[in-house]
Amino acid sequence: MEEKRSKIGEKGIYTLVQRLWREKALILFLVATAFLMLFSIIWVYHTKVLNAPKVYSDGFGYYVYLPALIYGDFTFGFVEGWEHPLKLIPAAGGLVNKYPVGVAVMESPFFLAAHLLSLLRDALTGSVTATGYTNLYQYMVLFGGVCYWIAGTVLLYLLLKKYLGFSGRVALLTCIVITYGTNLFHYASYDACFSHVYSYFLFNLFLYYLCWYEERDVENRNRLWQTCIFGFLAGLIFMCRNTNILFVLTYVFYGVKDWKTWKARMVRILMPARAVPILLTGCVTIFPQLLYWHTATGHWFAYSYGDEPFYWLAPQLGNFLFSVRKGLFFWSPVLLLALVGMVTACKAKEKLYTGLVIFFVLIVYVSSAWWSWYYGGSFGQRVAVDFMCLFAVFIAVLLDRLEREKKREGRKSMAGLLSGAVFVYCGLCIVWNLICMAAYWYRVLPSDKADWNTIKDIVGMLL
Repeated sequence: MEEKRSKIGEKGIYTLVQRLWREKALILFLVATAFLMLFSIIWVYHTKVLNAPKVYSDGFGYYVYLPALIYGDFTFGFVEGWEHPLKLIPAAGGLVNKYPVGVAVMESPFFLAAHLLSLLRDALTGSVTATGYTNLYQYMVLFGGVCYWIAGTVLLYLLLKKYLGFSGRVALLTCIVITYGTNLFHYASYDACFSHVYSYFLFNLFLYYLCWYEERDVENRNRLWQTCIFGFLAGLIFMCRNTNILFVLTYVFYGVKDWKTWKARMVRILMPARAVPILLTGCVTIFPQLLYWHTATGHWFAYSYGDEPFYWLAPQLGNFLFSVRKGLFFWSPVLLLALVGMVTACKAKEKLYTGLVIFFVLIVYVSSAWWSWYYGGSFGQRVAVDFMCLFAVFIAVLLDRLEREKKREGRKSMAGLLSGAVFVYCGLCIVWNLICMAAYWYRVLPSDKADWNTIKDIVGMLL
């Protein structure tokens, strides 16, 4: 029986590889973009722009758990004297690293590879490089970010094409638009040490697995371990960025269109055979985070951000979405198409629609209620990179609608003209985003407090 299951699993993987291999345009896009990302990393950090730590700021806080394993010191005393400091926060009677451990878990394969190579080098040359923070470790983290972008984008493409029914052309164009028209490229390369590209991958994986699981559930083909994967993914999402746990609402509201489908969904997901394994697996998955908090404070739960509050009654919605300083739609205007896509999809309310819209409303509210709604030094509104799949789904809805209307009415119809206008808009947004990204790398666009004079400086950079 086990041998039969193994063969079935191997066949499924082989089929997936075959399907991906037939997607020549997708492969070309992934290879070309990955090359550009790696080239950008070397260009920025080694050749032209910076001579600075590659793993820094928030990224260092996420990463530092990994060298702590080498030193066996989760008070992080070994950081003293390193080129990047770490500030511990008073919480629950102890001092804690405020950043959760999930990103370190995701980075661990690349850290381990760097550590093994460093140990080999030290053994052969007598040098001392296996410290956990030399250039090799840092570059491997950035390389890992590119790998997670590739994996996340493949999942997004397959989600759009296989489970949401969009054409390969629409799925690929959507992936191109969100990669080059937003700050996703930046956070998969230059700032891959931050949490965002890891959440991008996990969100895409969660949606893909959700659709795969629910499709099989219709035929009652799911097993216990397949149900447990939801708890594992939710736990990883929580450990990468705690507020992102709201994304499980896409699971809760899957297929919900009205009150009747809502009641049916509640009955289905609250069944003990589903709910208990997911909750137990989720608790086991977040145990490393709970263990760290307990070790540092003596408590299993701790608010690690100290005196950094949420202002629930005064969210900065306007600033978060539209301000020159860090407005989501100001710095990534191509995402406005997703709002049009939401309206377009409203009547149909396909299986992911309700959960994605509810999540969008809540995550924007929570993110804008944070005391630092601008999220420190960043290119654009960086927290949106985490849920870029949401924008991708609704941009695909719009592109698909225009494509179908153009085929039905003809290229010279109103639908054809609108389709052309949307593609021109996407092209302009991509060009502008790439210019702004270069300006950020060269310090023309500051990491914070951009204003209208900054826009003049960016335009002046081109003249």
